[in-house]
Amino acid sequence: MKQYGSSGPSFRSLLVLFILMSSFSIRPATTSSPEVPSHSFTTRSPTVHKYKSHISWINGIAHTPSDAMATAQTMATYFNRPVNYIHNPTAMSKPSDAIGYVKDLTQATTQLFGRITAEVNDLVEHLRSLCSQTGDQGKVLHLCHSQGVLITYLAAQKLDPSEQRKIEIIAFGGAAAITTTEFPNFARCVNYYSLNDPLLQIVPPASRALSTGLLSFSAATGEPEFVFLTPRGNDPIVDHGLLGPTYKDLVCLEGRRYIDKYETVTYKAYDLATSAQARMDHLCRLIIESTIIKLILLLRALVVKAREILSRTALRIGNLHDSKRTATIQEAIG
Repeated sequence: MKQYGSSGPSFRSLLVLFILMSSFSIRPATTSSPEVPSHSFTTRSPTVHKYKSHISWINGIAHTPSDAMATAQTMATYFNRPVNYIHNPTAMSKPSDAIGYVKDLTQATTQLFGRITAEVNDLVEHLRSLCSQTGDQGKVLHLCHSQGVLITYLAAQKLDPSEQRKIEIIAFGGAAAITTTEFPNFARCVNYYSLNDPLLQIVPPASRALSTGLLSFSAATGEPEFVFLTPRGNDPIVDHGLLGPTYKDLVCLEGRRYIDKYETVTYKAYDLATSAQARMDHLCRLIIESTIIKLILLLRALVVKAREILSRTALRIGNLHDSKRTATIQEAIG
């Protein structure tokens, strides 16, 4: 297993940079943690067709559930589709929670050295589930940010080649780099870095690509797998944020690409037809169930009616026998 902390910067410098990294995350103002799923939230359709695609996202360090939800909702407006996100949990209950902050940093640092945590296994299951709901000609577009890229890197090692082929990886300011050189089965890999992003200096493949100018290119798409961006905010704190001025434009660009590539007329036609078919099937089941219920009620009414008729008939026959028996007795007496 490749370990990004095995060479280069010291353990202390990695820890310091992770502290900086968590401070740099630009998140919505909401900090409370409402009752939402603790790890993931999906809006998948129960029906699948060959063009079916999905959008996935995992957040970086120190995000509460409400932070993750708010960011996913904002991203959904760029992609014109719900974002199936998995929440990378935080031990922090509020921004000033220093103890939870240290716990988050400790966990992230162990992941730098290849430790598989619960978040990694959760992401594997999240992506695996989305792949099972994706059509043969569709894709899972997985976006990840900061520590979320590192978690994705570790999770990628546990995915089957057939699952990787359905996934496109879009990484922003990652604590790891994900390329088709190391993971050749991924459909697409792009690593976006702002030139002033502190994590750029602790990820060897990224810093090497920047210093040498030798960018790896995807054999499948022909596009570079490292894209270095001019900082828009001129401040590492601002420019590292996923929805900050530097990365936000690229998130929007990926949204337009997704719409152009996967929200085609054919896709929408299949989606509409599949949805209509599912509704018709449901309606037919309701009609059949309703018809069966009506038949059962009718049969019950017929049985009740037959029982009443038989009861009256039996009573009349009994009365007739009684009359004949009475007449016979009277004749015998007379």
